Amino acid sequence: MNIEYSFFVVLITMFLSYLFLFSFLFRITRVNFYNPVVNFLATRVEPVSSLVLPLGNPLFSSLLFALGLRIVGLFVAYSDSYSLIFISILSFVDIVNFLFRIMFYAVIGSVILSWVAPMNQHPIAELVNSLSDAVLSPIRKYLPSMGGLDFSPIIGLLLLNLVNSVLISLIKSLSGPLL
Repeated sequence: MNIEYSFFVVLITMFLSYLFLFSFLFRITRVNFYNPVVNFLATRVEPVSSLVLPLGNPLFSSLLFALGLRIVGLFVAYSDSYSLIFISILSFVDIVNFLFRIMFYAVIGSVILSWVAPMNQHPIAELVNSLSDAVLSPIRKYLPSMGGLDFSPIIGLLLLNLVNSVLISLIKSLSGPLL
């Protein structure tokens, strides 16, 4: 297959799968639906996944559609070198890693926004704060602020990295015989 064509297919399927993953992430973290970014994804992206995969639940439809797109993209690029099982596992690992990276960067973005623009009403700032609150709220229940300092982002970042690395290692070790 032509290298430029396969690169283009991988790029397009990666972009589309990430859109569906954002839709999944916004739904699972219960971000404000009236945010323009969330509203755009909910009204334009989720119906596509529900039409293609009519599972009844847009949450799982978005996730499975993103996984399918990622598998197709990687299969186009690497079908000569790797098996479909390996490409499927690689796609699943990529999706799990992407979701954790987004949450990780949302926490970092929330920390930076709290220093630079604490009460910003911009839709992206609200979205970043909502995503990070999904990670930091359970930690803040057990770890109160100490003298005006909030250590929950540090613990949240450590936990996100720990859970991500454990999940990726678990998936790789369970799929070892399949590869």
